[in-house]
Amino acid sequence: MDAEAAAAAAAEIYRLPEECVAYAISLTTPGDACQSSAVSPAFRAAADSDGVWARFLPPDHAAVLARADEPVECESKKELFSRLCDNPVLLDGATMSFGLERRSGAKCFMLAARALSIVWGDDPSCWIWTAGLPGSRFPEVAELVDVCWLEITGKLSLSLLSPGTTYAAYLVYAISDDSYGLECHIGMLPPKATVTVVSGSGGKTTPTPATSTSHTICLQHMQGEEEAAAHRRKTQYMRLRRSYGRNNKMLTREADPDIRCPRRWGDGWAEVELGEFAVAGGGKDGAVVEVRFEEVDSRRWKRGLIVQGIEIRPKHAC
Repeated sequence: MDAEAAAAAAAEIYRLPEECVAYAISLTTPGDACQSSAVSPAFRAAADSDGVWARFLPPDHAAVLARADEPVECESKKELFSRLCDNPVLLDGATMSFGLERRSGAKCFMLAARALSIVWGDDPSCWIWTAGLPGSRFPEVAELVDVCWLEITGKLSLSLLSPGTTYAAYLVYAISDDSYGLECHIGMLPPKATVTVVSGSGGKTTPTPATSTSHTICLQHMQGEEEAAAHRRKTQYMRLRRSYGRNNKMLTREADPDIRCPRRWGDGWAEVELGEFAVAGGGKDGAVVEVRFEEVDSRRWKRGLIVQGIEIRPKHAC
């Protein structure tokens, strides 16, 4: 097609009714719709229309927002989409947040510390609840005082998530200045994370078997970010004995290429991926995902882990 023919074809596109342009744009992605608005004033009107952005919003978004702690008021569907991408909404008495992933419009949820099952969480000698920490999405967080058995579990119904999406679960946390027992030293057993999808019966006599994946986790680098690379190679180290050099033992730590290391946020918080799972259908059979983080094997005492919650969002999100 030569330049003249291409110009003629482009001119024909501009003659299309706005409803046709809007329908075509609604079959793309939120990012494509934003780019389309820069083509011409006619495209901008179509790309910004409620008809386009209503298709990008989850079908059940109104039902989810009915659980919001405060009313969410927006003048257009596009404004509502942007609001949910930039500022997740608190639900159910600030025990959960709901937002959208901008690239795809897939739903994102975060379970607050109050919505998690924390072993010894009701014992103030083991855990305390702290309010008003800067950067926290929720009004209170859980702070570890002193335990040797660290176990945190969160559950979410798959029916709340977007079908056809691969999700990842992340522990969102901080480490206090007086922490101990959370370091990722050579010779120390690292924490473990398990993500399990338990399917309901879906009307069947025998439920579908659960699927589960596990990973080792590093919460706190002790030698800088380069320690992430050290985890991924075989290392020998000396275990010292309290006998003035006698009976010291040379041990080998095997390479762990799959260990999950933390990523720092800019506000003092960090996250570490606990695992991933796929949502194939709509989760109408009562399926749930269970995310567990634990460090119980070493029995060493631990302090200073500050838990904001567990976030579940699309795997490709940055």
